[in-house]
Amino acid sequence: MARKSYSLEEFRKQNDYKTTEPPPPKKNPPQKKFFTQPKKNSPTEVATAPYNFVSLPEKVLPAPLDDLRDFAAYMESNELFSGEILLDIEALTPLFIGIGGNESKTFAPIGTPIIPGSTLRGMFKNIFKIVTCGAFRGKGEDFNDEHIYFRCLMKNNHAERADGYNWSRDLNNHYVDLMTDKSTGKKNARPGFLVSKKGKFFIVPSKNHRKDDYLMISEFQERYGAVDNKDSRVFWGKDDEIKRAYCLTGNQFAKQPWKLMDRTAYQKYKATLAELHAKLKAGKISKKDHAFEVRRLNRGKQIIRYTSLDYVDWNGQWLELSDEAQNAYRADRNRIRSSGVNLFNSEGILKGAELKRRVGSALPDDVDSLIPCHYIADGKSIKSFGHGQCFRIPYQNPIGAAVKISGNEAIDFSDLVFGTKTLASRVYFEDATPENFSELQEEIAHPLMQPNPTSYQLYLKQEQNDDKLKHWDTIGAQIRGYKLYWHKPVKPDDWQASQSERKFDKDKPADKRLTKKMTPLGKGSKFKAKIRFKNLTAIELGALMMIFDLDGLTTAAYKIGQGKPFGFGSVKVTPTLFIEDAYDKLFDADGWKNPCREEKPTEFLNAFKNYIQACGMEKSWGDVIDELGKILNWDVTEKISDWRKRIQSMSGDVSNDSVDERFIKRVPLQKISEVLK
Repeated sequence: MARKSYSLEEFRKQNDYKTTEPPPPKKNPPQKKFFTQPKKNSPTEVATAPYNFVSLPEKVLPAPLDDLRDFAAYMESNELFSGEILLDIEALTPLFIGIGGNESKTFAPIGTPIIPGSTLRGMFKNIFKIVTCGAFRGKGEDFNDEHIYFRCLMKNNHAERADGYNWSRDLNNHYVDLMTDKSTGKKNARPGFLVSKKGKFFIVPSKNHRKDDYLMISEFQERYGAVDNKDSRVFWGKDDEIKRAYCLTGNQFAKQPWKLMDRTAYQKYKATLAELHAKLKAGKISKKDHAFEVRRLNRGKQIIRYTSLDYVDWNGQWLELSDEAQNAYRADRNRIRSSGVNLFNSEGILKGAELKRRVGSALPDDVDSLIPCHYIADGKSIKSFGHGQCFRIPYQNPIGAAVKISGNEAIDFSDLVFGTKTLASRVYFEDATPENFSELQEEIAHPLMQPNPTSYQLYLKQEQNDDKLKHWDTIGAQIRGYKLYWHKPVKPDDWQASQSERKFDKDKPADKRLTKKMTPLGKGSKFKAKIRFKNLTAIELGALMMIFDLDGLTTAAYKIGQGKPFGFGSVKVTPTLFIEDAYDKLFDADGWKNPCREEKPTEFLNAFKNYIQACGMEKSWGDVIDELGKILNWDVTEKISDWRKRIQSMSGDVSNDSVDERFIKRVPLQKISEVLK
């Protein structure tokens, strides 16, 4: 099929745009300093979330042991205490401990709901690390020390806030710097094919790729059918194009489509648009269908690029893909959430007979699969890779680079008490069994579409006197700390899906639905549990009891289970400490002698506080405990009249693709103390 290729510059030279009606371009507003003139009562100025962050201490509180090899001598030199802590647990809000998958019932392995000991251990260990100013480590211990992926193709004017700051300009400049060869000004990404061979992955370069290897979208649609507005996939050509692979990368709405068309195409565009408006006015098309057709007509990109299997030299260079590069790509959060093209699991992967048919006799016998891709290489090493030419890339710094805490490699109290790979735990959590419980009616819950570390305006410290937002590659960027959820009394609207959300998910396969059925336990359900401890020193036992005392806070509640963004899982925990006596006799007047006596924890708490003072960390520890106490304090739910508004989720409505404008503008999250003002 004959065609003439046009570049954007050729279009502009050959056509007189004065005959069209595009409005004159608007000048960008002058840049203002970040937060210099905030609008009062403006919803865009304050980000809200059902969670916040307890800051990391300036340095780790070291354990009273420098080397785990001296553990035996350490134990021999201290008085040791064994016993148990009985826990009375009361649900202040609905509680849901999920089974996994799409099961809607709470965890009940023998028919009666329980709170697994492993769940209690995980929750209390997290609080223990905070109250003991513990280390904050990667490798899945406290966070996954991964490289966050991002892409920022445009300097989006919608991202500009009331104060004049536009985060997308900064991030776009950073993205362009990483994706461009500064010496030539050309894009670093090159086309190739991701190939699997005997369990290993390689990228084979596409050597003879040409600039005019593309089709206009209109021509592609004439050959292969309509392209959706968000279509991202690999499409293999048919008939005489069986070796051609088209990389569809989505087509954004174009506000000025005339800039991407010649005069003939623009006149056709105007006529088609007028027909759509006339159909809507005459009632021949719905508003929804009209909006869809307009979006499909107003495409930002007017071409679809392709590459060919004929461009591959199978005897040439093969670039092996490292496990690190593979794992980072597979872990990309936003690709998983947005159902983007996954080069390891996509409908465009060629295998078996179809692979052999398209490649032909040149294909090496041991190639298992193949899919087109783009990549950036440093010599023989693949730095990053993706689907289209402007693919998602990792920040250069991993999350761990933003952890600024002195002594983070020291042995901490969590290592001593909860154990390590080489040191056994000395605390044991039993399952919590119910004294009484109720079940709410099974309902479909809201989608849990919460932000993750890609939202750096929420996860990194942002100061009001900074003129720019810090992202993961910003020099001096600091992670905000431990993520914990606020308490709030739960209403049905807080967790039950709306009719539009239910309708949105109704026709999707079960494994693709964003909503989930839940049957939570009701408020007022009560459980009993037990923590057994063995051979703890007085300081260690005081540290363990501090998770319940919180420096004298009596109104604390904890968060456990699933549905925390809804308000689920707030529980009041009342501990009773028992210390094991020496076994002087087996029986007393009532039969078997109880080997434990009830004990007040005061002397152990004081021992731990004295140790903090001896280490010179009273202020640092006090600051951490103050923040922790504020976010765990149940009383704020009743004392602050607009509390629900202050901690409401900023998630949009997935059923109509709406996004809270505070996300679009990347408004930073307030500190815990600021939320409570």
